[in-house]
Amino acid sequence: MAESDVTAWIRRSLTKEVVLAFLLGILVGLVVLGWGLWPVGWTDADPTDLREIHKASYLQTIADSYALTADAEAARTRLEALVVPGEDDSSVAAQLQTLVKARLDAGRADEALRLQGLASALSLPPSSTPAPSEDEPTTTGTGLQRAIGTAFFLLLLGAGVLLLLTQLQKREAIRRRRLPSATGPLDAAEEAAVGVVTAPSEQSLGQFETAYAIGDSEYDVSTSVHSPGGEFIGEYGVSALEEVLLEEAEGISGFEVWLFDKDDVRTETKVLLSGQAFDDAAFREKVAHKGELLRAQAGQVLSLDTANLHLDATITDLEYVDDAQAAFANLTAKLEVSAS
Repeated sequence: MAESDVTAWIRRSLTKEVVLAFLLGILVGLVVLGWGLWPVGWTDADPTDLREIHKASYLQTIADSYALTADAEAARTRLEALVVPGEDDSSVAAQLQTLVKARLDAGRADEALRLQGLASALSLPPSSTPAPSEDEPTTTGTGLQRAIGTAFFLLLLGAGVLLLLTQLQKREAIRRRRLPSATGPLDAAEEAAVGVVTAPSEQSLGQFETAYAIGDSEYDVSTSVHSPGGEFIGEYGVSALEEVLLEEAEGISGFEVWLFDKDDVRTETKVLLSGQAFDDAAFREKVAHKGELLRAQAGQVLSLDTANLHLDATITDLEYVDDAQAAFANLTAKLEVSAS
């Protein structure tokens, strides 16, 4: 699928209901279920992941076991499990010193002696940095931090959705041939390319006439719409279909007539097909996602409506390459846009 097809599909599919459902899914799935009802549970964690108060209990258990068994190798192995990768034994020594002081202050001298005996037996290096107290947890996942993180995530998500909607309101494709605002004058080159612009009616916000000729496979003409006060409010135009019915045939098999309104997230599109392309069910299915499909006829009037704009496109002349009507030799259309 071409990039323009993807963009058109997004414009058609991304409605307010879809955006609301997406946000609701994020809220329920992440916040309610992921953080509330079924939060992540940790299993098989290493001793280094314990809170300080639990590390203190782990150290005391090692000291008590060493006092009973005098197995220095087992005690060292258990202590090494507390060493964070990239650090040395001084961090464990600092935890032992802090725990010894805490036990003495609490009047639990026997436990303090067993801790001192463990430190002496294993010849742990002195520590210049005191370890956190066992009564002062160092975990950062506090309720306040979680609330701030949730609020920041939702704010970021809302900003992303707003940016997406803003970008969808702009026609991103770079037009190969773009007209100035139809309310302004055209120079000779522009008149030759798109036909002479006739005087618009009183209700008109702009109009132009354009003609396709065989060989212009990248035919793509558009112009912007401005309010009487000069504010940009939309765009409209005619584009050649990228898809062709027969690869070997000269000319193109259809045109997209489209209307974009900056206050409407969707770009309204109708597709004019050649006679043979319209009768070909497989080809119609191939291009059905682009918009309503119509058989092109001389004198035909197409009407497109958005939130604020109305477009009438009149096919004033058309000619096929041959009697098979597989591709257009030329097509002339007059487009006029007005406030809806």
